[in-house]
Amino acid sequence: MRAKTLLSAVAIATMLLLGACGGGNGDAEPPYDWSALSTTLDGFVGDGDSQVKGYNFALAVGGHLRYSRAGGDMAADAVIPIASASKAPSATVILSLVKDGVLDLDTPVADYIGDVIDWPLAKSDITLRMLLNHTSGLPFSTPCMDNDNTTLQDCTQEIANATLNSLPGRRFGYSGAGYQVAGFVAAHVSGKSWQTLVQERLAGPLGMSTLSYGDTQNPRIGGGAVASATDYLKFAQLYLNGGKVGNTQIISSAQVETAKTSQVQGLPVYYTPVPDGSGLNGYSFGWWISDAAEHPGSAGPELSDPGLLGTTPWLDFDQRYAAVVLITSTTDNGVAIWHAVRPDILAQLNPAQP
Repeated sequence: MRAKTLLSAVAIATMLLLGACGGGNGDAEPPYDWSALSTTLDGFVGDGDSQVKGYNFALAVGGHLRYSRAGGDMAADAVIPIASASKAPSATVILSLVKDGVLDLDTPVADYIGDVIDWPLAKSDITLRMLLNHTSGLPFSTPCMDNDNTTLQDCTQEIANATLNSLPGRRFGYSGAGYQVAGFVAAHVSGKSWQTLVQERLAGPLGMSTLSYGDTQNPRIGGGAVASATDYLKFAQLYLNGGKVGNTQIISSAQVETAKTSQVQGLPVYYTPVPDGSGLNGYSFGWWISDAAEHPGSAGPELSDPGLLGTTPWLDFDQRYAAVVLITSTTDNGVAIWHAVRPDILAQLNPAQP
């Protein structure tokens, strides 16, 4: 009973907030039937390798919360680690600084941090664009990224000293280390902590009260956030709203358009964390881009940001919906749930499609 009460409260509050984000004027809910979606979600709860102990799911259509459900051992208001689903919010914070002229995507990062970091000549070509699109050649991680007793600056120096996996700009190699450096660039140039930047530029304007990168001097920029499902939904809705919430333009509409086009097209892959068959072959500033064949019934594009523990948010620009499933399991299971529920959603949003 308590979970159902919490779920209703969260649903009502988020519906009001999403409507304020530019999703509409509170129109009556269309006659959707989410029974198949509920059955699909509940079918993943269990003890098998391809099942989860619990989940939290939320869906917004046209800027309104239209469906939410918690199952298994996860409460409706759960706030959990979202791992690499942190990357899209982190990239958005940095893009907001680019929009405001504080940073430039194509300026070598050494120009920004060379006064405090001994940045090697071999890495002199690395830019923020490369860091945010995993083409810098930096390794996947370094030990400092798991150390809360160091600082973001010292961790950046450790990454600067690490061996490159490839020459900058030559390959796609998924890299949390790259995001760590990008976060330090943003903090150093702005003169503000990463947590302050997140609050001022994203969480505050969107009303994401649960989004946090922790109380540490070395926040994990590309994988250390926690959030609730409904709060993450507010972030995904930002992109469907053209980068705007209320009267605040967090990122530009042009930056939203750029997110729809892969920044790594044609580059060989050094390392990718997504499971085989996921259909995630494009990447742009924190977002994976789905192959068109993955979402029949929608023209897309469809963006997503799955995390190591399985949290999987996605948004569809054609059908104007955003969804997120929170779990504490694996990327494979998160992607499997996403692929399983997508047809149930599209069947309601575009019933004319087979």
